[in-house]
Amino acid sequence: MSVINFGSFMLPDDAVDLRKWAVVACDQFTSSPEYWNEVERTVGDAPSTLRLICPEARLESSDKLLPSIAAASQKYATGILKTYNGGVLVKRTLSGGDRYGLVCLLDLEEYSYDKGAESEIRATEGTVIERIPPRLKVRRASRLDVPHVLCLIDDEENSVIEPLIGKGEVLYDTPLFYGGGRVEGRLVSEPPLSALDKLRQTAHEKNRPFVLVGDGNHSLASAKALYEEYKAAGDPRAKNARYALVELENLRSSGIVFEPIHRIVYNAPDFAEYLLANSRGDAKRVMLVGEREITFSAPQSEIETYKVVQNALDGYIAAHGGKIDYIHGEADLRALCKEHAAAGVIMPAINKDEFFDYIAKNGTLPRKTFSMGEACEKRYYMECRDLEEGIK
Repeated sequence: MSVINFGSFMLPDDAVDLRKWAVVACDQFTSSPEYWNEVERTVGDAPSTLRLICPEARLESSDKLLPSIAAASQKYATGILKTYNGGVLVKRTLSGGDRYGLVCLLDLEEYSYDKGAESEIRATEGTVIERIPPRLKVRRASRLDVPHVLCLIDDEENSVIEPLIGKGEVLYDTPLFYGGGRVEGRLVSEPPLSALDKLRQTAHEKNRPFVLVGDGNHSLASAKALYEEYKAAGDPRAKNARYALVELENLRSSGIVFEPIHRIVYNAPDFAEYLLANSRGDAKRVMLVGEREITFSAPQSEIETYKVVQNALDGYIAAHGGKIDYIHGEADLRALCKEHAAAGVIMPAINKDEFFDYIAKNGTLPRKTFSMGEACEKRYYMECRDLEEGIK
């Protein structure tokens, strides 16, 4: 059986305002609670995927949201959501152009986030086990799988997604709020199974993973944890939980841009001196202390720079305390450093052409090494999958 599958999925009926239904991935704007407050005001009482998630900006109080998430998922699954079969070709129109993806199902039996894993579906960053339990609670509470996970295939011949462009019934077409651009979804009633099988075989021949998780590593790890929990207990829900709804994208597409993920550390008055003493190399990088810029030496390799900076951050926090966050967008980083008199590091973008080979050779990247677009360009929740479908 293929690691990529197609089955049933759900979308809101025509009465639902999709602009309020679709909200950005929960792991964005983690240092901007005001963003999520504005989302609350925009959504109001309308049906929304906001009611099915817990933004990470509020993760510390996630337990309080679990009953409402459970209630909303039940209400939506038996009320406003319609079921379709197949996949969805997603066209996301952003300021920099169009980006295409294919909504499909990943077999979690073939996925591992363990370092050094040789599974066909692999994580791209080190998974922090402590981050899984609160996300697992949210997934366990909800009847619906509503994904923001973006996965990558290395399809140099553009054989899987690109031939689908412009074809199929239009299922939705809506603007997205707060700089999200526009998104269109078309029904894929005849999925590209033969092209996927060929690409899978090519990956085997090159001794590479077939699918890499581009965004949402910890969310997919939480889905895996729930599946393993159900399987171990003999729970009939394991049959559905084995598959996770994701959006699959082609690494080679011009619409896929790897953006850096910057670092900020709060309550760390002498972190700049610590980093200067613990980073070496021939490249020059920039850190911020409030509004002040400081140049420091780092490795030429972008990935090695992430290793050095992350090690310095972890070492500093262990010895002196403080709080780290990961910021999408240099402007946001500068604003936060200024507002909180914090220390920040402006990180470089990695080269996506070396992406699959690096993972195959070295395992996962340092955590938070890249982002597929700026925060507002992340996947907005749209499609759902009923995890209780056919379960009695």
